[in-house]
Formats: sequence, C-alpha cells, structure tokens
Amino acid sequence: MTHEAESGLAACSLLSWGTEHGERLDPVAADAVVHLLALSGAKVRDGLPEATPDLVRVVLLEALPQFLSVTPGEEDAALAVLRVLADRTRADGRLNTKRHVRLREAIDKCADEHLRVMCDPRELTLPRFWGGLLRARGVDVRDAKAVRGELEELARLPYAERAGLLSLPEVTDAVEPDAGSVGAGPAAWALGPYRRGLAMERQAVAAIALGQRLALCLTESDEAPWVLGLLDSEQLARLMDADGVEEWTEAVTKAGLRVSRRWSFGPAELPTAALPAPGPRPDDMALFNAVGKVVEQYDILRGDEPFAPPHPLPADRDGFMSALCGSGLLAHAAQLAASPPADADAEGVDFALTTGFLVLDPESRPQPGPSLEAWCERNAGELAALAVRALVELCARLGTDPDLGDDFEGETLGDLVSLHCAAGETRSVAREAAVAADWVVSPEAALAAPVRGPEDSTESEEPGRTAEAYRLPPLPELERLLQLGPLDEQDAAELAPVARRLVGRLDLLAAAGVVWRRGDAYGLTPLAAAVLREALLLAYGGGWPPRTGDSARETAGSPAGDSEGQEEGHGQERRWTPSSVAERFPTVEAMIAMDAERLVPAARQWDDPAAHRLLRQWVAGGEGPGARWPRLLAALAVPAPSTDLRGHRRLVALTLPDAPPGLLAGYVGDPVLGAWAAEVLRAAGEAVEEEAVPLSSRLLWQLDRLHALAIPAWRASFALGEILEGAEAPSAGADGGHLVPELGALHEGFEQMARGWPGGAPALALDLARADPATASHALQLLSNHPDEEIARPAALAYEECEKTYPAQVRPAQSAVRRKGGGRKKGKKRR
Repeated sequence: MTHEAESGLAACSLLSWGTEHGERLDPVAADAVVHLLALSGAKVRDGLPEATPDLVRVVLLEALPQFLSVTPGEEDAALAVLRVLADRTRADGRLNTKRHVRLREAIDKCADEHLRVMCDPRELTLPRFWGGLLRARGVDVRDAKAVRGELEELARLPYAERAGLLSLPEVTDAVEPDAGSVGAGPAAWALGPYRRGLAMERQAVAAIALGQRLALCLTESDEAPWVLGLLDSEQLARLMDADGVEEWTEAVTKAGLRVSRRWSFGPAELPTAALPAPGPRPDDMALFNAVGKVVEQYDILRGDEPFAPPHPLPADRDGFMSALCGSGLLAHAAQLAASPPADADAEGVDFALTTGFLVLDPESRPQPGPSLEAWCERNAGELAALAVRALVELCARLGTDPDLGDDFEGETLGDLVSLHCAAGETRSVAREAAVAADWVVSPEAALAAPVRGPEDSTESEEPGRTAEAYRLPPLPELERLLQLGPLDEQDAAELAPVARRLVGRLDLLAAAGVVWRRGDAYGLTPLAAAVLREALLLAYGGGWPPRTGDSARETAGSPAGDSEGQEEGHGQERRWTPSSVAERFPTVEAMIAMDAERLVPAARQWDDPAAHRLLRQWVAGGEGPGARWPRLLAALAVPAPSTDLRGHRRLVALTLPDAPPGLLAGYVGDPVLGAWAAEVLRAAGEAVEEEAVPLSSRLLWQLDRLHALAIPAWRASFALGEILEGAEAPSAGADGGHLVPELGALHEGFEQMARGWPGGAPALALDLARADPATASHALQLLSNHPDEEIARPAALAYEECEKTYPAQVRPAQSAVRRKGGGRKKGKKRR
C-alpha cells in the first residue's frame, strides 16, 4: 500500500486517531473509504475527505461493493471507518453538532443495506473474490510477495479441492422458482463459469467508471496530488497523453483496473496465469462474450416467441459429455496441449490459445493451459463453457475464410442458430445454396418437398467419419427440392459453385461434430444443439436470480443483465431463474409433457416444418393419439389474438389433415376450424354441405386462399418492376389481359370467390379487411389495380380500412409487451 506522502490522503492519521479513541480500523477499508469519497466528489482538507449524507450513500451502496473485499465477520469495516471519519471531522471543527448527527444517522441508515450487498455474491468482482479469499486465509493483501505465494499454494491443491474452494458462493435470498415449473433444478451446466464471467464483466464496467473519475480528477489541479499516488508514472503518462477516443478509453480502462485491485488483493501486477483455475480469471469474459453472440443471433431470428421449438439433444449430461469428448470440437486442442507435435499448424495452436488449452509463458512459449486440466478431469460445467466458446470461435474463423465465400459478420453462427430453431429439420444443400444465390425459393418448399435424409442424424457423430464428396442432386430431384419449375443443366452449373462453398463450410463444421451431412442432406447434431441451448440458458437464466422482494432484474424475453425496454412497478413481470428458464428452452420430453393450451400459442410462432413435426410428436406422446387429439383440437378452436391470426390459421391448416375424421366432424360448425375441417372431410370422401360451415370460418378460408395467390403475384410484380425499370410499363389489363399470369390468377381467384359471396365483391373485400387486416392488405392492395372498377374501387377502400385497423390492433399488444419488460427488436427470421 502506498504511503500518505505518496498518496496525499491521510489514511494513516485517521487510523492513528481511531486507535487513540478506542477504534481499531481496518487499514485497507480506511484507504478505500477515503479515496472513494474523494473520487466521488468529497472536498479534501488536510488530507481527509469531508463526507456528506449523499456521499455516504454513494460510497456504501455503490462504490465499496465494487472495490473493497471483505472476509466473514469483517463486513462492517467500512462503516467503522466512516463513523470515525465523521467524529474526526467534528473534532477538527469542520462539522457542527447538527451536521455531525445527520451524518452519523445517514451511516446508520445505510448500514443494513451495505452489509447485505457486501455479502451478496451478485456484487462480486474478480479482485473482490480473490481479495476476500486471500484475507480469509490470513494473507496481508498489501504484501505482493505474500499474495503471490498464497496463489502458488492454492494452485498446488488437487483439482477437486481447488474447484470447491474457488467457486463463487451461492445466493441465499433468491426468489423461489414458480411451483409447477417444467425445469427441475438448475438447467444450465456452466452456471459457475458464466457467473465468473459476470463478475469479470462487472469489474470491467466498474473499472471504466473509476478510470474516468481518475482522469477527471487529474484535470483539476487542486485535486491532483492525491490522485498521483494511485497511479504509476507509466499509467499517468498514458492518461495525460492519450490521443483519440480509442487510446483514451484504453488508458482509462487500464488505470481503473489497476486502482480497482488496490482494495482487494493489492496493487501488485499479477499475470492471468498467477490466478489458479477454476477460480475467476480474466479469460472468463470470453464465455460471457460468446453467449452474447449466440443470443444476438437468436433474437434476430426468433424475437419474443413464448418458447423455442426443442431440438433433439443428448439423453443426459453423461451423453453430452460422451458426445463432446468424442467430437472434434475440443479434442484436437486438448491433444495439441497434452502432447504437441513438432509440426503443429499455426491455426491449431492459435485456436488452442484462444480456448485456454494453451497459454504463453513469459518467453511467449506455449504451455498447457487451464482448459486442459478441466478436460482431463472431465469437469462438465467447465467443458460445457468451453464448448460454447469453441463453437462461437469456430464460426468466426469459418466466416473469415476467403475460400468459403463471402460471409457477413455472424452469418455462420446465425445459420447454426437457425438450424437449432428448426428443431431437428433435415435441410438440403442445394436448396440453401439456391437461397444464397438469390434464387426465389418459396419458404413453403421446405414443407412441400421435405429433404430425403437419414432418419437418425446421430449416426453422423461417429468420430473419424470422412465426409463424402458432394454432387448436386439430379435435375428431377433438384426441381422437386426447389419448387421452381423446370430446370436445365445450365441452372445446375450456375448453382454448383455456391453449393460447393456451402459444403466446404459444412464439412469443416461436421469435422468438429457440429453438423452432419449425407449427400445433399444435412442438419444440426444433438451435441451442437445442446451447446447452443446451453448458451441460451445462460443468457436468459444464467445471471444471479433476483433477491426476494426486489423488482425483477431479468424479465421474460430479456437476456441476463439486459434492461432494454423494462419498466418498473408491473406485477406481471416474469422472473426467469436458472430453473424456470428451462421452460423457455424446453427439451423434446418437456414439450411432450406440456398441455395443449400452452403448446398451441407457442407453435403459432414457429416455422411451419418445425410446428408440423413437433405437434405430431406431441400427439404421439403421453397417453397417445386417442387422448391427445381431442385436447389439441380444442386448443386450436380457441380464437387467437388479433396479432396472431395468420399464424394460428397456418397451424390449423398444417394440423387438421392429420386429425382423425371422426373427431373433425364435430368441428364443421366451429367458427374457427369449420372450413378446414370440412375440406379435410371432403378430401376423405365425406359429403359436407357448404351451409353447415359458419360464414366466419369460410371467410377466413377464402382469405388464406387469396393470400396464397397474392404472394406469387407480389413476387412477379417485383420481378417485372426490375425488368421494366426505366421504361414505361403498360397498365395491367389495358388490353383485357394481365402483365403476369400470377396477377391474373389472383384476379380470377377473387372474382370466383365474389360470385358466391353474399353482397358480391364490395362486401367480400370489406369482410376480408375486417377479418384479418394484416393478411388481407397484401391481396387488397394488388386488387385495387384490378381492371374492373367494380372490384378495384371497393378493394382500394378495403385496403385503406386495413391500413387504419391493423395499427390499432397492434398498439395494445406492443404496449403489453413493453409493460412486461419486452420490446426487443425483432429481426427477419432466417431459414
């Protein structure tokens, strides 16, 4: 610890004064209190800061929980220092009796909350953890040699003993999980490593704020002398000479990090390697950052869906560990660290360094790192954390490989997250290549032309299996997969290079056990699905659970630590905990155990192939189809919210063709399911009178048929607009025909519907707009240019009605989301 002559603050004189008056103060706490008061804006006179009630609250409840380490039984050390400082200031004549009483009352008022936060694991930073541990073991943290010696002693302990000693403590005042939660116990395996990352992230934020305050005080000449004692000459020069925002930010952060250690485990510079694993270390931040990248992609793809469609996973933790250790995701780095070959490739060494299997000694020579020890001990939590880091790092490296094509930032990881959200879907290389090549492949092609691949994708996880050479499917199969009509050899030749680049990336991922590929078919492995789910569980439930009686820090739909869009004071907020977050990312088994009433609203948000496949699994599970079909049909018959109308009808159209006809007969008169039930029964050869179906259900059926015609009409219109760009196009129907056949099919379809509708075209257009304005607007906008004014005019009026009605429907739903703490940006869903 620096002396008063160097620091300019009279901490030692305060200690002496306290001893003279019967108060033996902790020297580290005294040094922290006087400096943090001064850094918080207190006036400094005769080497001591003058505390005020407001500054007492700031220092006790905000500053000290970030920077001062404590040991059991000494949590009140800072309170004693502040009381002695108040008495000393009064004795020096700088505080009258009334202000002295108010200051002591402010200290007492903050005491209970200060003691609580100082003992709360949520408030720990990396220096505070190590400082508390060292002090508890009798080490004077002001003695750099003693600190290093004790850390070396800890590093020599057996791994199991070390793991127990160096783990972060558990909270004792957390909100209890909801009764009946699907998740039983902590859902994520890597909670320990992730919370170490949170501690590191908290330290970084605190250090930046502290560094900024140091820099500000240095600019005030009358305050500078005591600040100089906190920094060495090199750091001081960097702060004063920083040029540009980036250089200044780096200097401020480093200064803050150095000073933040002063009141925890001393000012001595310690390399990362000096901190024994698996205790908190700076590289724990890598997991925090990797989880952030996964959840960023998930939010772009899925947004605020009630819960994610489950992907098949390894059976249990042992199955996960077996798959992980048998894959190439970590094994190559572990082998390189355990017995490095003489001709190790530079990229492999760099990957091992990034994932902690190798570290550099002071001479920059690679040595086995802490990850190798976790690998040898088969520590599930540590290896799950490493798997998340390795997967994100692998995706980033593939994205920068010029031989695999152009890749925008996060694309490879986003594709894997998309596969995870597809819940076990088998995809086609050719189809994905066509999408990448900007061919207009309909999203419905995945459902209309499923990929013919292996039934059990887990076979691809066999270690050492060599990927087979890729060839595009034959033209008939290519036409079936793409649903684009006839194709020729020239089309195949155009598609082949794009497909080969995609295969190059897939095969590298397959070598790591992340995906499997068999010919044109590929998918995500259960191992990779488990790794991605682990990242999502950590992001949404890996943070510390809220304290009992506190407002929820983490709300439904928000990753740990994300406060965007949250509002206080609403009792409806949902608190995700490490156990209840499993409800948002359930396993297949948990999904099958759900009630239909909960499953149906979630399935509306899923992609059609995933919804169709998972609902069939649900029906086949549990008590079996005989008991489950009635429940599912009853849940589907419940009207959907105005913002989910189209998604609900899509789900109905996907599900009812699989239902037993005997059950559907009872739903012909249903206002929601009637038209779809009638169509299924007619397809099965049963006669159903049109009048038996409610008009409301027939209207929705017609709307979806019209919408199916409007989609290709819009695409054709866009394509035509590109062709005719810069040239004057003839008006549609000017010669009694249509510019594009797709638009003609839309016009013809509407005319046919209007002929049998009560009130004709004007009534049909208005009824469509009122039934579902969001869906009807697409067709009505195109129909407003119909050559027949008797159709065009009411269609235009109905389209205007849609434009007015839909925002009014969406606004209450958006307000509800914001009240619940949501409101996150929802990006375009990736296929």
